[in-house]
Amino acid sequence: MKDKINVDGYIIKNLSPIKKSFINKNKKFSARGIYNNKKVKIYEVFDENQGFLRQFVSKNKKLSLYFPKLITFNKKFIVEEWLEGEMLSKMKPSFFYKMKYSFVIKKIIHQMWITKYNKEVFDYIGYIYKRLGKKCEFDLGKIPLRINHNDLSLDNILKTNEGIKIIDNEFLGNNRGWILNFKNSFLKSGPIKNKYISKKELAELWKIRNEWGSISLKSQ
Repeated sequence: MKDKINVDGYIIKNLSPIKKSFINKNKKFSARGIYNNKKVKIYEVFDENQGFLRQFVSKNKKLSLYFPKLITFNKKFIVEEWLEGEMLSKMKPSFFYKMKYSFVIKKIIHQMWITKYNKEVFDYIGYIYKRLGKKCEFDLGKIPLRINHNDLSLDNILKTNEGIKIIDNEFLGNNRGWILNFKNSFLKSGPIKNKYISKKELAELWKIRNEWGSISLKSQ
């Protein structure tokens, strides 16, 4: 592996793996590096349009407050600032702060949902089925597209000096995966009025999500 990489004319130097390897559990490149004397994160996309969506988020007055600053992107990689802070998973907040963080995250989710983006980006549900070698038999076409992080675990929510930030944005998309959003986050419940698919279908989707999650954990 080279110690530098060129992304749209931006030379990212001093590359090092974020965990044990440059290839993460999703079989994608992921690393930290240095650009313009500042630490950055570079990661490989699942969909060549994710960079444009990430750019849209970075220019949105409200959403940009909760994400790392975008440095650059191309059809294969996204580069964003490396944030320092404390993961919520490492904290033991009081009941008051748990409620406070829950309120902020629900606010961020709501803002993503009401922010319109006119193109489908990264079929998250399709990706999960594909990784398992299965095919979704449900008609998901009635579920509207919404901007969604798809993996709001406590590890991916950072408390910084500038407030709460959402990190590890590899799964960021504009897709139908939001239907699993609260189950797929630390909140576990939320104001989803399930008028798009049946409870049985939702339960099956969540079962598939957990099955994929188990495989991903084993591959770490």
